[in-house]
Amino acid sequence: MGIVTFLRGTYGTLAAKILVLVFLLVSAYNLMSFSQSTRDAVDRSFSDSAQVDMYGLTDQLADPTTFDEYRQSMANIDKVARFYDALQHDGNSEMQLLSAFDQAMPVADFDGGEEFEHGYGTGGTTQGSYEDPILQRPVVNVKSVQMSQATFDFYNLNADGDAAIDWSGVDYSSGRIPILLGANYEGLYAVGDQLTVDYYSKPTQMTVAGFLPADASMFYQGNINFFLDDYLLVPYPDSIEGAPAADKTFYGILAFAMLNANIAVAQDQPDGTVERALESAATSSGFDQYALLNVPTYLTQFAAVRALVQENFGLVLTIELLITCAALMMSAVLTLSADRRRERRVRVFWELGTGRRALNRTVLAISALEYVGVVAVFLVITQALPNEDSSARSLCLVAAVSLFVLDAVLRQGRLQRTIRHRPRSES
Repeated sequence: MGIVTFLRGTYGTLAAKILVLVFLLVSAYNLMSFSQSTRDAVDRSFSDSAQVDMYGLTDQLADPTTFDEYRQSMANIDKVARFYDALQHDGNSEMQLLSAFDQAMPVADFDGGEEFEHGYGTGGTTQGSYEDPILQRPVVNVKSVQMSQATFDFYNLNADGDAAIDWSGVDYSSGRIPILLGANYEGLYAVGDQLTVDYYSKPTQMTVAGFLPADASMFYQGNINFFLDDYLLVPYPDSIEGAPAADKTFYGILAFAMLNANIAVAQDQPDGTVERALESAATSSGFDQYALLNVPTYLTQFAAVRALVQENFGLVLTIELLITCAALMMSAVLTLSADRRRERRVRVFWELGTGRRALNRTVLAISALEYVGVVAVFLVITQALPNEDSSARSLCLVAAVSLFVLDAVLRQGRLQRTIRHRPRSES
């Protein structure tokens, strides 16, 4: 007795059942991978301290002439540095100064393509390679973001593997700065590579200390997902107070770049916490040319993202449940239809003396053939999908095995009902 005999006339039904179940498993796989990826994206972008009010801090020296004149004095630069330090090391642990600034960084002999250039993908224009008057070499304006350690930690940023920046050892006076590169730089540069850059008109060597994971992001200038895949991440030093007068131009620009920051304050803090901290820093430093801006509440945006993910997941889950019900019903109908076509052959073989065990093995083999087909097609499709998720794939395979066991048990029951009136010769 061959399985081909039992399958004759039901190949179309078998193929249809395989496609129905594959569609069910692939949709479940996509749902689980979507759920995991969105949850990871939110956790990646927000720290546990994300329930804060966010304020913007900037200087009031808006006039270019006034700004340039102010920076001509090292005493003024030190005032800004002391003001920054006072806020950064404020005694209130519920308030954090988050200093970050993005800019074009001229990099000599750059190995990357246009997608790494400042302005690419933002609606702006890219400049391409040009001769830098400071380095006297061809450079490309590359996307970069400078930030403090507090900012790096607040947004849950980290380096892949064991790579890390020793923030306490960041020393701009050495002319060498460790940096992290966005994930898209992997393959272009390696850990230990040196980049020669024109950093605020000062030739600087930047050493690649590591790479950020893919899709690393932060909140920046109202953008809740400011992705860093194409960026150089340059660490700020802990303090620049007492900078050498010989680098007055460099430190004058750097001081105000560091000052333009956000201030994150826990929502349970009393009103006036930020204002009092600013006034105290101004008094101790002598710098009072600052302005406080109230940016949109960080918690509001955090909650909005959470709600968006949950609402979308609820909708997708509802659709998936409907798909599951429809697919299982269709699979049951196809199975019942095929089994009814095979009943006559079962009775014939039974009457001819085929044993119960042999018929059981044949029915089990048919079920196994169906689900081997389901698993094979499912694996081929999910391997080709961009949303790779081994955990979701494993759960779907477990579901396929469970359906196979249930299907086999039900078919065995139908087989027993089909042959329950045995001929006397079998008694």
